[in-house]
Parts: sequence; structure tokens; C-alpha cells
Amino acid sequence: MNIFATLMQAIPVGLAISVAPGAAFLGIIQTSLNNGFKSGILFALGIALSDIILISLCLWGTAGIMQNEMAKLLFSILGGIILIVYGLITFFNRKRQVKTRRQEEVLNNDRSNNWGLFKYPAKGFAFNITNPFVWILWLGIAPYSGPSIHNQIIFFACILLTIFCIDMLKSFFAGKLKKAITHEVAFIINRIVGVVFCALGIFMIIRMLVSLYW
Repeated sequence: MNIFATLMQAIPVGLAISVAPGAAFLGIIQTSLNNGFKSGILFALGIALSDIILISLCLWGTAGIMQNEMAKLLFSILGGIILIVYGLITFFNRKRQVKTRRQEEVLNNDRSNNWGLFKYPAKGFAFNITNPFVWILWLGIAPYSGPSIHNQIIFFACILLTIFCIDMLKSFFAGKLKKAITHEVAFIINRIVGVVFCALGIFMIIRMLVSLYW
């Protein structure tokens, strides 16, 4: 897989993740509104750092498995199914408030005012890593990144860069975004994002079957 093809696969994934009105979306908007643009960016940076760790764990856990062709097929099918299920859940999700109780505590805990610049990255990190759906999502995307370390690094780096750039825009336009994301708009976005993840899951399964048997 060449670099251009990898980028063309990674960018839609990053866009789909970043525009979905889920917990991270609302966390960045709320932090930016309450504490300013800089705080929102630092919060998003903490989310990105937690994503890097989760992605590394997923790739490290699947590295040995992907050496065996049959295991690679089964794991890719499982990853595709995870993406399809995640897409269906997102497609039919009508709720805006999707934060867990632990995430609510992290977001609303302002007692440690002496953290300085580390406060908001730490909160973003804790906020994201306590969401079990994030673990499931990266586990589902991992087989989609390609067989080589080179492709995997480019693939996930492009996804994270896309997400972080969109997060910067969210922080900048926080007030307008919060007013714009009504229940109806969130429902429409969820449907679009759900279709994207379902399509990715189906494509991943078909691509693996084709590469092994044709």
C-alpha cells in the first residue's frame, strides 16, 4: 500500500471520528467555553496522547497475531464486525449526553488549580481513556492499518493529525458549535458517521478475503 492510498484511507476515518458528537466532542466544547481556546487545545492534546497509547497497545497486542494468515483473517473479520457494530450503535444513537460518570467527574473537577499547563492535558487524557468505546474503536481500526509498521505509523499519524486539527476548530468555534449541535443535527451526524464506520468494516472484511483467496 503506497503512502497516498494510506492517506486516502486514514483521512475519512479521522474526519468521521472527529465530527461525531460524542463524549470527546462535548468535552472539548465544554472546556473551551468554560476556560478559553488555549484550555480546549490542551484538553484535546491530552485526548491525542491517550489515543497514541491506546493505538500502541492495540498494535502491540495484534503484532504477533498478524503473522499468521488464518489468524490475520479472523482478526480482520472481528475488527470489521466491531466497526460495523460501532457504526450501527452510532447510527441509531439519539442521545447527546454520552459521557460516563467517571468522565463527568474528570470534566467537572476543578479543585486542583495548581496543575498549571498540565491540568487540561491531564483531564483530556483521563477523560478519553475512561471511555470503553474508544478502546473498542481503536481495536476495530487496528487491522485496517495495513501489515507493515511503516504503513501503520502513517495511517494512525494521519488519523490523529486530522482529529487534532478538527479539535482545534472545535475549540475556536466552541460557542457556535454548542448552539449548532441540536438533537436533530447530532442525530444526522451520527447517521452519517455510522454509515462511514459500517462501510469501513465491510470494506475491511472484503479486502482481507480478496487478498487471501484471489
